[in-house]
Amino acid sequence: MDVKGNITNLELFDVLKFLEISKKTGVLNLRFENFAAKLFIKEGMLNFLSISDNNILEKLVVKLLDMSKQDYLQMLEKYKTYYKTAAGFDIYFFKSEAVPKSKENDFTSNYISETINYIMFLTNGEFAFDEKPLPDIINFASPMNLSPILTDCRKRRDELLVMSKVIPSKNYIPIVVTNRSANLRPLSLTPQIWNVLSLVDGRRNIGQILSLTVENDFFVLKTLYNLLQSGYIKLETPHNDQHSGAELVNSVKKILKEQLGNKAEKIPIDYNLLSKGDKQSVTKTIQDIERYVYMFIDDKKAAKIDYMLKQLLMSV
Repeated sequence: MDVKGNITNLELFDVLKFLEISKKTGVLNLRFENFAAKLFIKEGMLNFLSISDNNILEKLVVKLLDMSKQDYLQMLEKYKTYYKTAAGFDIYFFKSEAVPKSKENDFTSNYISETINYIMFLTNGEFAFDEKPLPDIINFASPMNLSPILTDCRKRRDELLVMSKVIPSKNYIPIVVTNRSANLRPLSLTPQIWNVLSLVDGRRNIGQILSLTVENDFFVLKTLYNLLQSGYIKLETPHNDQHSGAELVNSVKKILKEQLGNKAEKIPIDYNLLSKGDKQSVTKTIQDIERYVYMFIDDKKAAKIDYMLKQLLMSV
């Protein structure tokens, strides 16, 4: 049975749940704009995954292994020189015994968890499942149940939607509050939280902080959210952060067209309001669209549109 289509977050949830329940064995191929990924499924369980974007692996190497960033990058460059691509480097890395036996289980589970959480939040791409025996090259990994992984992904998604109301864009600049009120709730500052807080210098935006830290994106965003709620930091909007109204209009039209086809034209949308580009106008437009699709479109399709529009709202 062929399982393929365009990627939305909720569809990937459904596809993986189907593969789990059906106890399928094969490779789920994912292709995005700038990279590709493969999920190796064995009898409905996730055996391993591989992604051509190596940022997650690099962060985990620096954070969890006794390997310098320079040594890791040299290893990556040698691989790319020989194979002319970065695809498959993570499999090569695990097979090379660069991960000590004492850290193998922890490192592998961290890599799988962080990578699949990253993949599950992407919306633009294609997927196709190829039902076949798995290649021997990934025999180093132990199968993992998909249900806990998907549950964690859904939990992160829900938390991110809450955080997006306080952190509406990665372009915002966090600033340390020097006259913090004694009435605000305290926060336990662990070494990991201090590592994030140390990057808050009043000049870097959230996106730049994410690129500099070895912590995963979700941990950094949740840390900044808690620091904001505790009054340790505040957010400042850069003057040049005004998004193009035309870009927002095109993004909304693209989402609706992809999900509804010609029916998208029937949705009453005030694109003049949306084109203003400010958060209040965009929020109102998205709320109007959500009310309409939940009233006149089936719930499953409406939920997909709802999620994609909220992700768009986070970037405003």
